[in-house]
Amino acid sequence: MKNLLITLFLLLGSFSGNQIQAKDKKFPIGYALDIKKITDEKIKYIKGLGIDYIELAGIGAMLEKNLQETTVDAKWNVRMQEIADILKRHKVKVWSVHMPFSKHLDISRLDEEGRLRVLEAQNNVLKVLKPVKPHIVLFHPSFYLEKNVRDQRAMQLKKSVESLNKSVKALRATMVVENMLGPELTVGDRERPLMRTVEEAQMLFKTFPKDVGIAVDFCHIARPENLLAAFGSRVKTLHVSNGNGKAEDHLLPCDPRGSNDWNAIFATLERIKYKGVYMHECKFNDEEEIVECYNTRWNNYQTSKKSKH
Repeated sequence: MKNLLITLFLLLGSFSGNQIQAKDKKFPIGYALDIKKITDEKIKYIKGLGIDYIELAGIGAMLEKNLQETTVDAKWNVRMQEIADILKRHKVKVWSVHMPFSKHLDISRLDEEGRLRVLEAQNNVLKVLKPVKPHIVLFHPSFYLEKNVRDQRAMQLKKSVESLNKSVKALRATMVVENMLGPELTVGDRERPLMRTVEEAQMLFKTFPKDVGIAVDFCHIARPENLLAAFGSRVKTLHVSNGNGKAEDHLLPCDPRGSNDWNAIFATLERIKYKGVYMHECKFNDEEEIVECYNTRWNNYQTSKKSKH
């Protein structure tokens, strides 16, 4: 009897501790999930882990790879409604949608006819997304660039952002543009994509509509807390992963091969009063790893804060 009481006490204490831990979490958790992998079983599983939001990935599958066609097959309308129904059943929401990107789908294209075709394709995708009611719609600013055309590409990007922002607002969503990897300007015979540094991102955003936000990718830049601090309230969403700003590693935040300072990142998110989802775009074997890693990083941060007082 005594052993049974001790066991019950420990179980209750463990349950209580988990409840407190959940209550103290600063940011809701999300992760990028390919639209082809969304099933009742998958969404039920992640909901049970405490993941309440997803980013729709793999959207490029809706479009013809080389943009010979800008239309979206009607089957995707059916699929988006299926996804909306699955998510509603399990009370999981689409926080963000990662819009298609490639050399052909570059919204900063110099050839005007090509740029307008890209916008036509992107707008066709946006129409299909209506059933899932995304909060954030994310675009890459460019693909890799030819050398010495950066200023011209920036001007094309400005026009595209202004146009797409209107379409995104018609969806009652917020448009964001993501910072891109760029430890150095050139790689081989190409230049890195636009928005490769804090300074370039700031310069470009001065030309964008004020209600367009930034998506900060923690893998694309060394010391992402600097980019977070520079943009403050314009930070509308995140791509959480570990890295060093030199490669598209997108490591799990607990992977020791990355060099991100998680305490500095959390402190900056609190300082800028970030109100969005802690959205992961990282490698993992099971979604449970994402949640466990988040708990570890967050608890370490809380311990660090207490030790300073």
